[in-house]
Amino acid sequence: MRFRPLAICVVLLIGLSSTVLCAKAAPQKPVLTPPQRIISLSPGVTEMLFALGLGKKIVGDTVYCDYPEAAKKIAKIGDVRPNYEKIVALKPDMIVVDGVAEKSAAARLKQLHQPVFIILPSSFAAVENSLLALGRATGRSEQARAVVAGMEHKRRQAAALAKAHVGRRPRVFFVATLRPLWTAGRGTFVDDVIAIAGGDNSASSVQGYAEYSKELLVSKPPDVIFAGEHDLKTIRTDPALRQLPAIRDNRVAGDGGEMIQRPGPRLADAAVYIAYVLYGGSR
Repeated sequence: MRFRPLAICVVLLIGLSSTVLCAKAAPQKPVLTPPQRIISLSPGVTEMLFALGLGKKIVGDTVYCDYPEAAKKIAKIGDVRPNYEKIVALKPDMIVVDGVAEKSAAARLKQLHQPVFIILPSSFAAVENSLLALGRATGRSEQARAVVAGMEHKRRQAAALAKAHVGRRPRVFFVATLRPLWTAGRGTFVDDVIAIAGGDNSASSVQGYAEYSKELLVSKPPDVIFAGEHDLKTIRTDPALRQLPAIRDNRVAGDGGEMIQRPGPRLADAAVYIAYVLYGGSR
């Protein structure tokens, strides 16, 4: 499934007021006072901020924010459950929230009258639009355009590998977790990256991130399976899964780690990686 470019709307809530900015609307006025104390509520957001050169302005992020290395040294404001008291105490002037994954956190922060900036990185194009919106909001538009240009270069590289291949697009299955078995269906950024790399998501019958039965996986066998390194070992010895052609033919590969699990600039690297596995030989 291919995604149309999305008009990603960014909601900026400052104090008691609420202003809606749309990433595909008319150009915004230059930022008069760029934020100096930024909090990130997810690893993907943290990677975006560092890519824009804003690492030194981040005063708080989550325990899962571990890339780049400098992100590990930033004060931690929680995990999947933010510590709202600590967030308020850090006196941020911008809190960047992934509105796809953190709806409840965004709502709670709004109740606390915190300066929330919501992005919706639900696809490859949406990640690019989120970067551009963040660039406008932080006075880093030039850096954002450069990051997006780099992502586009890699997207074209992945697409070129797929285009050079003649024949049916390989069916791809992405293992999000193995026990229980969960995957990324249609409407996810993982599904989008698989399409960019020239694959067809064999789990496109499910919406979003969902549990997927082994019986369904066997009945609709993929050509290639991507999974975490630990899960790959288990898959190869699982009695129900060993009969899959992808396992028999050793068409299994690591999932690329965080670069495909996080909606950030490295999704472009994930697209190139998947395309090489599908068409250019595993790297």
